[in-house]
Parts: sequence; C-alpha cells; structure tokens
Amino acid sequence: MANLVWERYPFLSENPNGRSWLVLLGNLGRADATLDAYARALSNYFRFCQGLGVEAEKATLEHVSLYVRYLGGDAQDGKTSYRHSNATMQQYLTAVRLWYDHLVYQDIRDFNPVPRGTYLNRNSDYHPGFAQGLIRRLKLLPAIPSEEDWKKLIEAVTQESLRNRLMFALAYYGALRREELVNLRVTDFDFAHRLIRIRPETTKSSTPRTVCYAATAGNALSEYLVYRHRINQQAGLVFFSESRRNAGQPISKWTWSKIVEGLAKQAGVEGFSTHSLRHLRLTHLAQAGWKLHELSAYAGHRNPQTTLMYLHLSGADLLNRMTEAIRYADAKIDAALFAKME
Repeated sequence: MANLVWERYPFLSENPNGRSWLVLLGNLGRADATLDAYARALSNYFRFCQGLGVEAEKATLEHVSLYVRYLGGDAQDGKTSYRHSNATMQQYLTAVRLWYDHLVYQDIRDFNPVPRGTYLNRNSDYHPGFAQGLIRRLKLLPAIPSEEDWKKLIEAVTQESLRNRLMFALAYYGALRREELVNLRVTDFDFAHRLIRIRPETTKSSTPRTVCYAATAGNALSEYLVYRHRINQQAGLVFFSESRRNAGQPISKWTWSKIVEGLAKQAGVEGFSTHSLRHLRLTHLAQAGWKLHELSAYAGHRNPQTTLMYLHLSGADLLNRMTEAIRYADAKIDAALFAKME
C-alpha cells in the first residue's frame, strides 16, 4: 500500500486518477521515497493546471510547455516564479509523463501529451521536434572532497566505533551505495580473497557484481564479526544498530546517512554524503589508470556513459600526463612567449 499522508498533497488528494495511480504503485512495492517524489510532483502539476483553468486529464502539449516555463521561473501572470533546478524539473516532468502513461493504459485518454526523447523507443508518443525531450538535461559532475577535506574526514572517522569505521571503509573500498552497504550479509563475503558479492536485489541496476577491500579492513571485519556473533548468531545481515532503543536491529540506510552527515559536519566538510564515498573511490581508481570497462564493471553501471564522468573527475591527473607527453613542445612555446619576463 502507498504509505502517503494525503494531506501533504492537497491538489493531488482531490484528483481520483492521481490517487489511484500512486496507490497502484504502492501495491507494486515502490519505495516510499519514490511515491513521495511522485506525489509532490503531481500535486504541483495539478495546482498549475487548476490555475490555468484546465483539467489535468485533458491537458495538451501546449499546456505542458507552459508548465515547463513555469518550472523554469516564468509565471503565467507575468511575475517571476520560483526557478527549479534542472534535476528537479526533470523529476517533476517524469512523474507527469508516467501518470499520463497510466491514463493512456486505462483508456482515460488517447495519447500522452508529454513527448519522449530519442533515448526511448519511437512509439506513438515520439515527437520528432523534441528529440532530446522537453527539457535539456544537464549533466553535472558529482562533488568530491579535496585531498585536505578527505584527510579531515578520515581523522573524524578514526574517533568512531569499530562498526562505523568498518562501514566507512567498506563503502569506500567497494564504491558501495548505502542500500548495498546496509544490506550486506555475512554470506556475501569471500574472506579468503577479500571479495564482496553485491546481490542483484540490493543494486540499482538489478545486476550482481563483485568488489574488494583492503587487508587491514579484513582484520577489522574479523574483529567486528566476533562482536556481532555475540549479538546475533545467525548468518544474516552484517551491521546492526548500537543504540539502546534499537539494539540488535539491522541498521537502516537513513541511520547510516545521518552518521555520515554528522562526520562531515564534525570535520567541517560541506556537501559530503554517503554517495560521496562511491564517487571518490571511482575517481581514485580512474586516477590509478583503470580503464572505462573496468570502472563500469566495478561500479555496476549498465551504461558505460555513466562511468565517463569519473574519468573527467580524475582530471587532476590530466596536467601531469599532458606535461609529460608534450613538455618539449610546451617548453619552446614558453621560451618564445615568456622568456623576456625572467
């Protein structure tokens, strides 16, 4: 069932077709966070349609284009509205498009007014005039800490419990997402070869992969498992809560996020999250000379294009490579242009 507080989405709660779609998704097991994101997006869209005086179910491509302008900060009354980020605009429009897909499937309307780009199959909803979709998708490089900030974080982590230090290390070494980390089971480990099998049901791409960890972390893992065995003798999840209230309960991804946020705050490092560990590890591997296909396999990316950003992030190594490759040619240019400045 959809665990939604409908009062939070007033314009959505008044629309039976919107409610029924989200209830259906809830019945199919969609995550609460996903349902909440869809609900907020639809409620915002329904409010906009109400302001236009048009039923959302009967909206056309023209109405959708006005909604895109609205999300971009151009209000219909000539005033400036709140400008959403590119990622938020993409998310909002995706929810609207999926809802219209549902209406088409339910025979409530004949076509979807939100055209798809060429990255999907050219079905009846394809519009040749919008090959890249209605909103240009901006690809931003993820933020990773500087070397100095990374040292501050490591120093802060050294003061933590063995469990937190181990989780931090495994998340970094394995480039693990938080869901993958908190759902690790004892049977996922190949202790002899220091390997971890990431099960497909915990991955974003539903594809298994194998990652590794360092020898020192292996020793810490053995020590922690002795402690863990005293709490739970079953070969289940590895990490458990250490709080008195939830003692012996599996640690949640939300708890891990709060722990990492607290560490970042303590270290004075802004913008660092659980996913930053994954970004940083893949960037370090790219700097170490790993090839694109190796990075893609280790990260578990279905599309190698996703992995390319880590090669860009490793640009700190670009200057050294360029200098080594054409240093003699550059020396001649430097001498010609700047010799008189010495």
